[in-house]
Amino acid sequence: MELAASGAGRKNFPLRKRTGTAAFHLSREAVDFGQDDLEKMSERDAVGLLAQVNWGSAKEMPCPHCGTIDTHYWRSRELRWKCKCCGKTFSVTSGTVFHDRKLPLKKILKIVYGWVNGASGKPALQLRRDWNVSYPTVFTLLHKLREGLARGFNTGMLSGVQEMDGLDLLGRRYKEKRNRPQRGKKAAKPTLPEELLRERIDPETGEIFGPEKPIKLDKTARQPADRRLLLVMRRRGTSKGKGASDTRVAIAITESATSVMAMAKRFASTESSIVSDEDPAYSGFRQLFNEHRTINHSEGYSDGRGTSSNQAESFNARMKRLVRGIYLNPSVKYLHSYAAEAAWREDTRRMSTGKKLRHLLGFVMSVGISAWWKGYTHGEHRSTELLVTGDRPAPPRGRPKGWTPKAPR
Repeated sequence: MELAASGAGRKNFPLRKRTGTAAFHLSREAVDFGQDDLEKMSERDAVGLLAQVNWGSAKEMPCPHCGTIDTHYWRSRELRWKCKCCGKTFSVTSGTVFHDRKLPLKKILKIVYGWVNGASGKPALQLRRDWNVSYPTVFTLLHKLREGLARGFNTGMLSGVQEMDGLDLLGRRYKEKRNRPQRGKKAAKPTLPEELLRERIDPETGEIFGPEKPIKLDKTARQPADRRLLLVMRRRGTSKGKGASDTRVAIAITESATSVMAMAKRFASTESSIVSDEDPAYSGFRQLFNEHRTINHSEGYSDGRGTSSNQAESFNARMKRLVRGIYLNPSVKYLHSYAAEAAWREDTRRMSTGKKLRHLLGFVMSVGISAWWKGYTHGEHRSTELLVTGDRPAPPRGRPKGWTPKAPR
C-alpha cells in the first residue's frame, strides 16, 4: 500500500527535451515591450512609432502624393503632415495597408501586438472579444497583415542548404463526419466488385484484357475538392543549434513534378543544395541544382551525415497546429496568406516582442495600399486563388456587393 501511495515502482513519462528556442522565451531578452508600454503611449507616440518603422524618421519622410523627401510641415492637431512641394496633407498610414483606417492608431497597435504574441496565431474572434470591435473590422485587419507578409516577406531567392517538403492541408472530409459518431475502427478500404475482377477477351483478336477499374474507386477521385498541398522550403542556419533561418511557402493542388519545380525555380538559386524525401516529384532537381540529397523516411529521419528534412517537418507541425487548432480549417482561397503567416512566425521565433512588432509592421507597411482587402466589407473580393503553378479562379466569399443589413423586426 505504501508503494502504491508513494508512486514507487512507476516509470514517469519522459519530458520533452528543452530546446534553445524554449530557453530564449524564458530569458529576459525575449520580452522588451508589453501591453503596459502600449497603454503609456499617446496617439502622437503611436504616430511616431509607425513613422520610425515606415520611413526611418519622424521628421523627414517622402510625400505619398508626389514623392518629395523633405521635412514637411507638421500639423499637431490633426497628427498629419503637409507637403512642402504639392501642398497635400498625408498621415503616417497614407499609401499603406492601413489606408482609410477608422480605428485609432493606438487601438490598431494593441490588436496587432496581441496577434503578434500568439505562438501559432490568434483568431479574429478572440481579438474581437478582447478589444470590443466588430468581427469584419478585425478580420480584414488581420488579413491585411497577412497580405503584407505574403507580398513583402515571402519573397526572394535562397541559397545554401535548403530542405523542401510537402504537407496535405484541408480536405479532411469534415462535412461527411459532422454530426456522426466517430468509431474507433478504421473504415475498410473500398474493394472491387467480384464481377469487375474477371478478364475480358476481345472476340475478334482473342486478346485478353485485365478488368477495368471504376473511376469512383480511384484514389484521386476520392480526394475532397478542397484538398491543398503546402510546399515549404527552409534554409538551414549557419549557427549550430539555431535551426533554419529563412522560410518560403507556396500552395499547390498536388505534389507533382510541375508544382515542386515551379516552387524551386521561384525561391532557390542554382548553386543550392536541396534535401528532400524520396518522392519521384523531386527527381528533376539533380539537373537543376548543384546538389540534391534524399532521405528515406521509412528507414529514419536522418542518415547521420546531415541528410534530413527535419526543419521542413518542424514547420509542417506548426502549420498543422495553426490550421487545425487555431484557425479551424481556413478557406483554400486564402490558404497562401495563412502559410505566409506561419513562415513569418517560424523565422522570428527568436526575436523579442518589441523587435517582432516592428519587424512585422516594417514588411506590412512597405507593400503599399492593400490590393486584396481594400473594400472587402463592401463586396470587393479577390477573384483568384494563389497557387505556385498559376492563379486559379475562386468564388468570392463574405458579403456580396450591395449587401445591406436587414431591418429589425
